This record gives sequence, structure tokens and C-alpha cells, in this order.
Amino acid sequence: MVKLPCLALITALFFLSGCSTHYTPSEVHSFDFGWKFIKESVENAETPGFDDEDWQEVDLPHDWSIEGPFSRDNPAYSRGAWLPAGKCTYRKTFRVPSEKKGQRVVIYFDGAYRNSEVWINGVFLGKRPYGYVAFHYDMTDHIRFGEDNVLTVKLDNSEQPGSRWYTGTGIYRSVKLITTNKLYVRVWGSYLSTNESDADQGILKVETEVKNDYPVDKDFSIRYSLFDPEGNVILTEEEKAHLSGNEHKVFNKNITIAHPQLRDTERPNLYELKTELLTGDQIVYTEANTTGFRSMQYDVDNGFVLNGKAVKLKGVCLHHAGGPLGSAIYKRTTSRQLEILKEMGCNAVRTAHNQFSQAFLDECDRMGMLVMNEAFDEWEDLKSPATFTEEGEKVRIPVKFYSHLFKEHSDRDLTDMVLRDRNHPSIFMWSIGNEIDQMREEDGLPIAKRLRDIVHRYDYRPVTCGVNGYSWGEFPNEEAVSALDVAGYNYVTEQNVLDQKAEFPERKMIVTECSSAVPFRARGEFYLPAQNPNNTTLPYEHQDTKKTLDNRNEYEAGMAAWRAIAHKPYVMGQFIWTGFDYLGEVIPYSWPARSASFGPLDLCGFRKDAFYFYQAQWSPGLDMVHVSPHWNWEGYEGSIVPVTVFTTGDEVELFLNGISLGAKKHDLARVEALYWDVKYTSGELKAVAKRDGRVIAEKSIITAGAPKSIELKTRRTVMQANSQDVIYVEITLLDEKGNFVPTADNLVYFEVTGPATIIGVGNGNNLSHEPFQANYRKAFNGKCMAIIKPALFNRILKRWTFVCYLGEDSFHPGSFFHR
Repeated sequence: MVKLPCLALITALFFLSGCSTHYTPSEVHSFDFGWKFIKESVENAETPGFDDEDWQEVDLPHDWSIEGPFSRDNPAYSRGAWLPAGKCTYRKTFRVPSEKKGQRVVIYFDGAYRNSEVWINGVFLGKRPYGYVAFHYDMTDHIRFGEDNVLTVKLDNSEQPGSRWYTGTGIYRSVKLITTNKLYVRVWGSYLSTNESDADQGILKVETEVKNDYPVDKDFSIRYSLFDPEGNVILTEEEKAHLSGNEHKVFNKNITIAHPQLRDTERPNLYELKTELLTGDQIVYTEANTTGFRSMQYDVDNGFVLNGKAVKLKGVCLHHAGGPLGSAIYKRTTSRQLEILKEMGCNAVRTAHNQFSQAFLDECDRMGMLVMNEAFDEWEDLKSPATFTEEGEKVRIPVKFYSHLFKEHSDRDLTDMVLRDRNHPSIFMWSIGNEIDQMREEDGLPIAKRLRDIVHRYDYRPVTCGVNGYSWGEFPNEEAVSALDVAGYNYVTEQNVLDQKAEFPERKMIVTECSSAVPFRARGEFYLPAQNPNNTTLPYEHQDTKKTLDNRNEYEAGMAAWRAIAHKPYVMGQFIWTGFDYLGEVIPYSWPARSASFGPLDLCGFRKDAFYFYQAQWSPGLDMVHVSPHWNWEGYEGSIVPVTVFTTGDEVELFLNGISLGAKKHDLARVEALYWDVKYTSGELKAVAKRDGRVIAEKSIITAGAPKSIELKTRRTVMQANSQDVIYVEITLLDEKGNFVPTADNLVYFEVTGPATIIGVGNGNNLSHEPFQANYRKAFNGKCMAIIKPALFNRILKRWTFVCYLGEDSFHPGSFFHR
């Protein structure tokens, strides 16, 4: 093995900012660092004097399930990616300065999976069973100011299978410590609404719920300062207010500005409203919330209308986890996902099937992504989803997820979700459920009404629910569907859409979930007719798996789903299943498969060929052409290779080694691909796309040699360490001429020197059981990835270096990348 550090190198600088120790009347501190952790529920661990010296030290976000190992014996089964789950305990020792005595102290969790129980100094604060909701506790009466305090969290994810997809286990989202005076705005107590705005006038309606915890009356004022997208103060208004002792009240304020910068999917203009409470001239409380001026309408004929213009929703469903990191994702995880989706032409995301993190919605706000915010995957009825055995037989296995909690906890969980998320301008619709069996029954009506009314109690945006069964003749209870503001359709055919419009002409319609244009294969996997007529990566002989594979019909399922609604303006849009591959739900496979293959992007975010179908359809103004498969078919000379081309052009001519194989016309409006059957010979396969006779794009695929160099790519190398930033390093293997090697499976080693850590590795191979936390990874079809997180050093500029090299003696330097 030859170590070649000059071959592939990243050097990065990072700095620490925002860790001020200056205390102001209201503060929000990150509580993500310095936790103690153990993989068991420890009796008496909530006692302040408990000895946790031998426990593991961890920072948040933290998901211990992703550490593995993969095993057939793990009870989460294929639905949980064959990864472990169970009970665990966290403890954190901290101090609140003595000068803060007399103030409120609140602990805020953005999510902990699941069945969280929280203690402060041995005093029980509460339990939240649902692992996706945010929650908070007032600890003021139990804090020892100026002394050590101990926060203890116990989680229990031991009942397995416990979900239809991988959930992770741990405090997998951020925790914050909030300190305020006793005159304050309640957590989630500010509500900003801008939906009556237009290009001439921006109208911001503000509700501010203020609480006075003092025993005496308080005269105070509320000051509002509005900042434009460039950070300039454009308005400041102040109003007098009064609260009696221990009283709380909602104060209403309307703010109007002329000619706002409207927000849409291409120009996500964000304003910031700073709210301050003052007693006399002293500021006793302050907070800031972002917002965006826009108007949204939902029309039976024109679909979704944003700022007076009909916008077709080109959406994807996402699960909450982040591939190789499991559920412990970072802000950069989300921003990278959204960047890639926007490059595909995507403008909307459905949070399938639960509340996502605050950071996720913040990034959607910042990047102009629309969000269907979904609450539940189960109501009162337990789900027993289809699962495949190792022999390929389809069976049903019940999962104990949320149905047993629904009656007691759903009202509170949904209320807290709406209160936390309603200020996000990215949210255009709420969803109260996904594929709920009770929507087919009479008892679905009162539940749907109750959940809808909870949403409308706190927000104006419409409510939907993803309802399935139309395409196989199991229709819902129409009264239950009518309780929804917008009817949500899962997996409908074009005929279903036409029939629904004819029968319910005044019904607002959206496709909440549909098939993607992705065969059930991993990235870069292709099978020639001479190789594998069953088109499967696993040796299953059972008819259930074969039937599922045959019905997928390559790209056609997703193409038909888009074709069904693309030119029907009354359908608001669609959400494909899914945007990215995800852990668990390995349909139609079983062991050793550990992640789903539904997305146009793999588990690492590498593009599959179907990515380019959506790019062509969803970004028709782009000049592009894409040709597949790869052109490395040694041993199959003379065999037929089915070639697929996606383009935004109106004509494509295909060449093999400079010889034309003919030109074909293309019509984007017909939602189609172009196909050739080509006899394989090595060399260059080239597609030339034209529009109106002019060449707009070319794409060549070249038969590559053995891997001889590494190319590293990343979108950023400078970061703020205190912001919990990470960097994704995409690794591509090239031959000696710099051509991508699409079949390379070399073992790649990683090293980091300096204050940084490799926190995740991956390659997009849905069958791989290599650990996600390691300093190596085999390339899969020419690619792999490393994810790097810097360490914290107090405000000192630091440098770290990432080195990547192969494990073959025959490997020679050919390229390198650095900041």
C-alpha cells in the first residue's frame, strides 16, 4: 500500500464565533457540548451525585444506533436497517451564574428519540413519548445558581420493530438553555403572518404572547424593529402595555411597509422582526424571528398560486435522517440536501412523515424551498407494513410506532408542532397524516376534523392528508376527505385524477406521494439483457420480489406519475417517493440490503440517472443532456446495451466513436425519454442535444481504464465551529487520463490532521455493511464520501488537513484538490 498524501488534499481554516460570556436579559445558549452517555437505562442516574466518570463523552446531535453493527439479530429488522436500538441515558453537568438568580431558566429540546424522560437535579420534569416533537421545561425553581446542576435524560427505543423506516436513537437534535427575566415572551409565543401582502404593500400581522411571572403589576412597552433582507432597519414602532401580576396576554400589532421584496422560490427574501420588551428605557427581553412577505392561494382551477402566479409544485418526500450520519444531522446536512434538490429543479419538500428539525425549516426559509409540514404516520390504527423475507416473500410485520400514543398525545404533539413551526415562511401547507387507514372509515371524519381544527386554531394555512388506495380500488370515506382543505392523493393514476376532478369539481387537489422515476437499483447499477433478465441485484427467486421488480418498468413509473399531472393546472403538484435513498424500508429486498433505493439521489447525495429526468422536466429552461449507462462493459463486446437519454432539447443525435447512430426527436411536453439499442464496443458514446437546430448541450461517456487518481470535491472549506458545521468531501476515482471509472470499487483510506474528526463515511451502496464511522470506505461504482467536523478551540484560528489515498500499490498520483 502506497500512501500518497499529495494526491488528494484539503486544507481548511475555521474559527469560533458567538460564544460570548456577556449576559443579557434574555439569552439562548447552545447546550450541545459536554454530555455523558451510556447505552442503557441506569437506575438513579438522575441523582446529582451519581458517578458518571466512566461514561462516554459525546456532543450533540447524537445517534448511537448509526454506530452499528448491522446484524440479522437486531430486532429493528429491515425496517430499521438491521441496526441496533434500545435504551440509553445522558447526563450533563453545568452552572448558571449566581448573577442570573431571579431569572427564568428553560431547557429546550428540538427532538430526542424516543420516550424521553428528563430530570434536573433529581427532580422529574416530564416525559414526551413521540420522538420527533420539540419540547421544553421551566427549570427555574430547581436550579442551584452559582453551583453545579445535573440534567439527566433517559430514552427508550427498545420496542422494535418500532417504525416503518430508520429513526435513530438518542438526543439527535440540538438542545438549548434559555434564560430570561420574569417578564418575557413565551416559547413559541410570537406569531407572524404576511399572507395578505403584494408588490405594493407588505402587511405583517404580529401576535405576541407576553407573560408576567412577577407577583406585581408591570407597565412596559413592546418595541418592534423590522430589518429588510440586506439587514437594514426599515421600521421601528413601540407600544405601551400592562400586565397584572402572574398574568399573560396576547398583544396584536399590524405593521405595513410599502413595496416589499416579495418572497418566492427563486428569491427567498427574508425579513427579520426583532421584538423587545422594555420597562422604562431598560430592555428586559429580546428575540428575533424571520419572515417573508408573500401571498399564497389554493385554487380549484389554477392550483397553487404564489404572489398571483400559478406555481407547479415539483416536490420530493424526505425522511428526517441524513444518510451516513443517521438521524444526527447538522445544518450543513440540510443545506447540502436542498442545494442538490434545487439543482434537480425541485421547489418543494414534504416532511415524511413527522416534524423535522428547526434547522431544517430555517434552511428551507433561507433557500426558498416550499414545505408541506407533516405530523403523523399513524392515527389510532397500528400499521403492519409490507416487508420482504430473505427468500423474497412479501409478509406484513406490525410496527409499534405511534398508534398506541395517538389518543393521549396527538392533540398536544400537533399543537406544539404548529406553534413551533408556524412562523416559517417556507411552509405552504400542513399535513395531518400519511396513508391513514381510518380515512377509509366513518371514524376518520371526527379525527380529521379535530386535527384540522387544531391547526386552524393557530395558523391560516390549509390542511391535507396523504390518502392512498385510489389506484387499487380502495377508496376513502368521502366525508373524511371533505374535512380536508386540500385533498391529498398518494399513488394515483392519471385516470384517478380525471375521475376525481369530474366527480368533485370544487375539490382542491395535490399529489402528496407518487413513484419516482427510479428503478429498484443502487446508483450506477445496470444489467444488460445478456447479464440479468430479471434486473435484480440479489439472487431472489420468490415471485413477490420478481413481480415488484417487473412492475417498476425502469423509469416509466415516475414518468407516468409526472405525465398524469404536468399539464393539469388544477393539480397543485406532486411529491415523489423519495428525494434521497434512506436507511430502512428495503423494499423489495431483505438482508443484506439495509437502505431503500427509491430516490434519484443515493444515500450520500450522489446523482442517479433519474436525477436528470427530473432536471429536464422541472428545469425546462436549462440546456442539458444526459446519457446512460456507463460505457465499461468488458467481456460483452457485441452485446446490446440499452441506452437512455434525458434532455431539454427537441432533438438528440447519438454517436459511437464518432459514427452517428441516428437522431431522434424529443418533446418535453410528452414527458418522455429517448432510447437506443447499441451494440457495445469500447470507446466514446456521445449525445448531442439541439433546440431549434442549434446545439445546446453535449455529453460523452468514455470507456475508462484502471483508477489512477482521486478527485475531491466539496462546496465549502471555511466554517464556524460553534455553528456545528461540517464539510462533505465527495471522492471520485479517475483513470490516468482523468476519466471517471464507473466500476471502481477500490478501498479508500482517509486521514485528518489537526483539530477535526471524520464523523461519517459512505458510498451509496445499499448492500454495504461497512461501518458509517470509520477512516476508510470502499468506492462504490467509482465514488465514496467522508464527512468532517472540526473541533472547538476558543476563538483561535486553526488549520486542519484531510488526506485521501487508495490501498493499491499500483496507484499513482494524478490529481489533487485543496482549498
